[in-house]
Amino acid sequence: MAVEIPFAIKYRPKKLADVIGQPVVVQAFTNAFKNNTMHHAYILSGNYGTGKTSVSRIIAAMENCEKGPTLEPCCECNNCKLIFEGKSFDVKEIDAASNRGIEDIRALNKEIHHCPIECRTKYIILDEAHSLTGIAAEAALNMVEEPPDYVRFILATTEAHLLKDTIRSRCITWKFNKVNWTEIFSHLKNICAKEELEYDDNALKIIAKSAKGSVRDSLQNLQTVLNYVGNEKILVNPVKEALGEVDQQLYFNLIDAIFRSDAPQCYIIINNIFKSGKEAGAVVRDLYGHLNNLLLAKTCKKNLPDFNFTEDEIKKYVHQSNKINGDYILKMVSLLKDVSLGLKFNLDPDFLFNTFFIECIVANKKSGK
Repeated sequence: MAVEIPFAIKYRPKKLADVIGQPVVVQAFTNAFKNNTMHHAYILSGNYGTGKTSVSRIIAAMENCEKGPTLEPCCECNNCKLIFEGKSFDVKEIDAASNRGIEDIRALNKEIHHCPIECRTKYIILDEAHSLTGIAAEAALNMVEEPPDYVRFILATTEAHLLKDTIRSRCITWKFNKVNWTEIFSHLKNICAKEELEYDDNALKIIAKSAKGSVRDSLQNLQTVLNYVGNEKILVNPVKEALGEVDQQLYFNLIDAIFRSDAPQCYIIINNIFKSGKEAGAVVRDLYGHLNNLLLAKTCKKNLPDFNFTEDEIKKYVHQSNKINGDYILKMVSLLKDVSLGLKFNLDPDFLFNTFFIECIVANKKSGK
């Protein structure tokens, strides 16, 4: 049986125009390339799965395509193929998390002084660059500061603030944002059309939202769902089952139960959420998100469509927010912090959430709301 190509690889962008959700980065590199003002060192910072490595490869291919330099790599020449496969001798992709020592950097420093063999420009793509040790980071600074004319550095990181200030001052930094779920949703629809997959729009929306701004995770989620449903149509319930997603209505029910001072119902709901396989940390994040949405509904009622809520979501959040005082929502957010802190110390999730419910109910009674 042949191994299927993962969607995250199959649909990885190979042109800047195909990069999703990063218009500033795309425009910056497009203009720099057109005007021949490419810098010798860049920091690409942002969440995982937002396109840092893909953009790094695209830039390297733009400069080294055999039919270029060109804004649109041909993806057919030997240079392009090797670059996009991560196998080019002249475009090195190095994981700094596992090659973080001083000896690794010294070896790399020697290597960059050898001219490229097949490419015009040698690229050093250093992933998880913030992982470099102290001495190695100092050595990397000297290497990045004055590289040979034919070398360009790209430092990819999820935590740019951990990079040495002296390294950041030598590089141009571009921030990769989490991709809006609506853009991911459109991307998933295009992929489903290419793969001739039947789907329900609401099911794809769940897949898009559960990716938390990561295009790569959305593609992994889609493939996970396909493994679960087989040749059947992609529907809401199978998606929730495959991804372990909790029905958002449960969080509405949970807040309503707290507001009614119905502790037993709170226990039942949270127990059902845990039974569905949802981890306590994920429940805390979901509750934070729900309370944040209630605050948005409370303060920005007329602008909710700008926050990409569906019509049904707007009705539900506005209806629930109208019943609850804004100060009380903030109080619940504050109490939820104790749950989050307790989880970091491995305290029992059931105890933490049950305490949270009681404290919220007591606070509600004291407020007289």
